[in-house]
Amino acid sequence: MKVAEIFGYDVADQSSSAWDARESKHCRFRDSPCTKSSKTNPLGICTLSDGSSAASLCPVRFLERDRIFKDAATIAFGAGVKFGVFPEIRILEIAAKSDQQRAQKIGKVDFLIGRIESDKVTDFAAVEIQAAYFSGTSLKPAFQQYITTRSMNGIDTNRRPDFRSCAQKRLIPQLQLKIPVFRRWGKKFFVVVDSEFFGSLPTFPETTVSNSELTWLAYPIAKRGSMFELSSPRIVYSDWDDVQNSLREGKAPETSEIVSELQAKLSGPDKKRPLILSC
Repeated sequence: MKVAEIFGYDVADQSSSAWDARESKHCRFRDSPCTKSSKTNPLGICTLSDGSSAASLCPVRFLERDRIFKDAATIAFGAGVKFGVFPEIRILEIAAKSDQQRAQKIGKVDFLIGRIESDKVTDFAAVEIQAAYFSGTSLKPAFQQYITTRSMNGIDTNRRPDFRSCAQKRLIPQLQLKIPVFRRWGKKFFVVVDSEFFGSLPTFPETTVSNSELTWLAYPIAKRGSMFELSSPRIVYSDWDDVQNSLREGKAPETSEIVSELQAKLSGPDKKRPLILSC
């Protein structure tokens, strides 16, 4: 895959709007300055693409037209409901160790969406976003060359999104902390990814919307005209334990297999035998 969007616009887009955004380092998805990697010198690469579909390298890329929040709220609260979007809410508290210390809050959720009725929040759900990172050398030199020359000619931006590492090292540890809390509360939990990311995950059983502990919103990022856009998501309802089991590295053997392996070592050559002790 190669770099597809810079500061929200297709790299092939040479329009004044596209270059105004690039020169001002403006993010069109949240309508404010880009802060990816740096507030003063951001690396404004949004997506990689194989020419047909794209994979997001930035969680802000999913904020296009607030679609993810509207889709999640429709599932969580029903159509036509008024709701608020509350960023970076911490959901866990570590008690203070002494009277002189304050309790510490951890477990920050990307967004909570709260149902609003008569100016009162009456329900809520979580929205967590996971973008990918890539394997290979830094794209910063290529990015800077493109901004300087206004062309991708001769610039190598071919990189492979490392979806597996993102899932194992970033997404799953975060979900292990947060989903049990929402499961106990009986509240919906949504994970937003792109279709490329979701397609790389191992398969797991699906369940019904009423029984879903983890609802996936997998968005295709496809090119329409001169722009890449989020398309209608694939919605997958899942049980958290099923997801954990599918994403776990390797498959646990039967206990009898472990016993057989230990017995083989015990009965094998002296140099491979275990240390034998008594207690």
